[in-house]
Amino acid sequence: MPEDNTYVRDQNARVDPMLTLGTITVAELRGILADLPGEAVVIVGLDETGGDDCSPLADVEEVWYFPATGESAPLGRDADGNVHEPGSRDLYAVLLRPTGHR
Repeated sequence: MPEDNTYVRDQNARVDPMLTLGTITVAELRGILADLPGEAVVIVGLDETGGDDCSPLADVEEVWYFPATGESAPLGRDADGNVHEPGSRDLYAVLLRPTGHR
């Protein structure tokens, strides 16, 4: 059962809670989306530009997220064949990738 993934819970429990303030978990997202129409398009806002740009959701990827830098690394091997070993401040996360930034 995905909800019983103690590795993810234990890994994320080590991260300073201030770095995850205001974030949404997968369980919370499921609850938010549960009553919405299945045909609705998911739009991902881009915060890098500082503007109001947004883009449709194109891909969902499991990653290691580094809250201190805002960067991420894929689970498993990256494009160079390297495997990221998670550190004590790395969060297991789900990355919503917009169409314009693949």
